[in-house]
Amino acid sequence: MSKPKKGKRFVYSLQTLLKVRKIKERQQQDVFNKAEKKLQEEQLKEELLKKEQSEHLSYVHSLLSSKDLPKLSVIQMHQAHVKAMQEKVKAQQEEVVKSEENRDKQREELIKKTKEKRIIEIDRDKTRVSWKKMMDKLDSQFLDELASIKFASKMLADSEEEAIQKKKQAMLDKATEL
Repeated sequence: MSKPKKGKRFVYSLQTLLKVRKIKERQQQDVFNKAEKKLQEEQLKEELLKKEQSEHLSYVHSLLSSKDLPKLSVIQMHQAHVKAMQEKVKAQQEEVVKSEENRDKQREELIKKTKEKRIIEIDRDKTRVSWKKMMDKLDSQFLDELASIKFASKMLADSEEEAIQKKKQAMLDKATEL
C-alpha cells in the first residue's frame, strides 16, 4: 500500500499508474469486443454455409427422386459440389473454433487487466482512508496544542491575578496595621 502524504487535499502517488491501467483495460476491452464480433461473424458464415448445403442436398434428393433420371455427368457434378460444400463447412467450423479460442484468450487477458486496475483502485481507497485518519490525527494534535496553550495562558493569567490579589491583601494588611 502506498503511503499517504500530508496536504490539504488527497494526492494519490500512483495516480499515473492507475490511469495507465485504465487505458490498458479499455484497450483490452476493445480487443475483446472485436474478437467477440469476429466470432459472431464466423458463426453466421457457418450457419449460412450449412443452410446452403442443406438446400443443395434437398435439391439433389428431389432431382434423384424425380421420374426423369438426370445424366450421370449431372449427378457427378452435384456430388462434387456437395463434397466441396462439406469441406467449406468443415473449414468454417474450424474457423469458428479458432475464433472461440481467440475470444476466450482475449477474455482472460481482459480479466487480468481488470484485476490489475482493481488492485490499484483498492490501494487508492485504502490510502485515502489512511490519509483521512492521518489528517484527523494531525487536526486533533493541533487542537490539543491550542487547548494546552490556552490553558497555560489562563493558568499564567490566574497566577498573575492571584499574585496581584496577594499584593493588595498585603498592602491592606499593612495599612490596617498602621
